[in-house]
Amino acid sequence: MLSRAFFVSLLSIAIPIALQNTISFGVAVMDSVMLGSFGDVAIAAANLGNQPFSILMSFGFGLSSGGTVLIAQYWGKGDMARIRKVMRLSMQMVFCASLAITLLCMAFPQQILRIYTKDESVVRAGAGYLSLVLFSYIPYSISNNYMMSLRAVEQVKMSTAIYAVSFFVNVFFNYVFIFGKFGAPRMEVRGAAVGTICARVSELIMVLLYMYLRERRVGFRIHECLRFDKEMFPSFARHSLPVLGNELLWGIGFSVTNIIIGRISSVFLAANSIAGVLNQLMFISVAGVSNAAAVLTGKTIGEGSRERARKTANTLLLTSLFVGIFNCLLVLLIRPVFLSLYNVTPETYEAAWSILGTMALLQLPLGVDVTVIVGVLRGGGDTQAAFIYDCGALWLVSIPMGILAGFVFHWPLPAIFLCLKLDSAIKAALGVLRVRSGKWIRNVTVQSQTA
Repeated sequence: MLSRAFFVSLLSIAIPIALQNTISFGVAVMDSVMLGSFGDVAIAAANLGNQPFSILMSFGFGLSSGGTVLIAQYWGKGDMARIRKVMRLSMQMVFCASLAITLLCMAFPQQILRIYTKDESVVRAGAGYLSLVLFSYIPYSISNNYMMSLRAVEQVKMSTAIYAVSFFVNVFFNYVFIFGKFGAPRMEVRGAAVGTICARVSELIMVLLYMYLRERRVGFRIHECLRFDKEMFPSFARHSLPVLGNELLWGIGFSVTNIIIGRISSVFLAANSIAGVLNQLMFISVAGVSNAAAVLTGKTIGEGSRERARKTANTLLLTSLFVGIFNCLLVLLIRPVFLSLYNVTPETYEAAWSILGTMALLQLPLGVDVTVIVGVLRGGGDTQAAFIYDCGALWLVSIPMGILAGFVFHWPLPAIFLCLKLDSAIKAALGVLRVRSGKWIRNVTVQSQTA
């Protein structure tokens, strides 16, 4: 696919999504740098306090992505009525999941965080952060679900503008409450949680204003969620549950890797937190291409063009390979400048330096891995294969290898980190073979239209 129209469509989706992730990265950097002035414990505590949020994101992303599989293909057919029904079900499921996680974290903050580390000073600081930041979960889930649904109908500029405003809200209130400026109390780690709450509430307000005052293409309104759609639910469940299961098992697996890291040493935990911030920067371009892949492949299949879908997938894979090479070189180039932003112990600095070197090499398969799993296979309706590859590689290879490397063989930290990330290369290889077979192309709207 070398046509100008294809690349215009690709960039019109990928660039706004990349900008959104750039803004999210900016928030993470500002949080990390501001808290970094208080030392290793503050950085580790904020990272630890955000672990339940990673589970929430798995629920939200799984349910929303499952919905966008259907939305993108109905978008290819031009069926707006069914798109609104899918959005309604997706929003209802996401709200219930975020409410449950909020209540659980409210009841057992310290008990949850002790799963991840045995360092009581980090647990106490992290629990203080979690007890506040949990109030951002429901606003985040509602607004993020809506914006992800609109991506599937190629409306992405609005979410970029919302995240841009949210960034300034987050940074301003972080500064005010972390350091106690303008008469506000000095809250340190807890201040970062207050900044997050303010940002998430502002996002929700802007989403509702856009929904009711500006959005005309789909016409979905939040009050429609008071009704339950029995007709569409079987189709939604059939195609969403594999994606939800995928994201939940992956999210739990991600948490397990953090448990492994936290149990090895607080130095490893802090170094991994720092590396995770830079990894978000690298993920900006990967997320842009993979999200565009899901929309473009789903839309093309919905239009009934199987051969065009194959060409689209092949072009996207090649694009993601170049993205991985670029990200690898970028990590190596900016590593010294990035680490200079942190006020950490020499041991943490040395660990972060070596881990970032390993992370640079992992960028090579990462672009292909994410584009195949999140983009091509899900957009093509092949959610079960995506589930098997994503979770199988993580749970059968990465996690066992990480446990052996860390607790049995006691390998150096970079080697343990590499073992914990081996799944990416495996998924990339399996995913390319699946795409080349053509078995991933499935029109998931057929059954639901005849239901």
